[in-house]
Amino acid sequence: MAGTVVAPSSGCGNPDGLPPGRSTISLEWQGLARRALVQTPTSAPYAAPLLVSLHPFALGPEGWDSYARLSGRAADRGYVVVTPLGSDPGPRWAVPGGLATGVDDIGFVNHLIDVIEDRACINRNREFAAGFSAGAAMAQALSCTVPWRFRAVAGSGGTNLTDLCPASPPTDVMILHGTADPIAPLSGSEVVFAPPLGLPVSDVVATDAARAGCDPVPVVDQRAPTVQVSTFQGCGDHRVEYWSLQGSGHTWAGTSGLLDLFAGPTNTDVSATEVVLAFFDATPA
Repeated sequence: MAGTVVAPSSGCGNPDGLPPGRSTISLEWQGLARRALVQTPTSAPYAAPLLVSLHPFALGPEGWDSYARLSGRAADRGYVVVTPLGSDPGPRWAVPGGLATGVDDIGFVNHLIDVIEDRACINRNREFAAGFSAGAAMAQALSCTVPWRFRAVAGSGGTNLTDLCPASPPTDVMILHGTADPIAPLSGSEVVFAPPLGLPVSDVVATDAARAGCDPVPVVDQRAPTVQVSTFQGCGDHRVEYWSLQGSGHTWAGTSGLLDLFAGPTNTDVSATEVVLAFFDATPA
């Protein structure tokens, strides 16, 4: 998608667009009522970037917003942010390689973006997705299934919970994962009766790098005492980064530690919200 010219969305000419601040969109998909929270900046640039913020299993949009504070921070930077509610049972996200529920969540997210593009002035060259746990799997799945739509995706603690897609065109990708994650282990899981099943995170990183044509061996940088960043080179117009959160569990780095009791320690050397948004900010239009 880099280097292509894509017109601003049709919502740039809509006088009855989304109101500034927080609102809710309700729509029907596959005969089901679906909804999403929308955060619109009070002073949005012409053709604003769009962020799809994807909640983890069972938390929902409101809980996810309160936990990660991703929507508010992104709106402060001029993003229009949409935080959709996943499907039942859960709420969760139906992704390739995950539990089959008969619900097309990927189609739902695409339809939701179409609706947002009709109601708000969006820069269609700068559409992003980010999520945690099951939301990270969904972000990775979106980069695999509709890479033409997303300029970059980021996922923490769950990009290994969906299928690999070595034949898909590239997107920019940031992967964060705790080395002590007990829910989505770094090495993956094949224990059928102890879901979620998962792949080794190293396989996901290597596949995303290969999709982008990167050199197979990254440059490794210790950014903080517990944060090691592998940056792939030779990727042309794309970027692939893997943030290894050493000793961290199944949590969103830089948060309050809400999940520590059962998911392992939260990394406090970095804010996942801030580094993900910085990664998106650095994406050229």
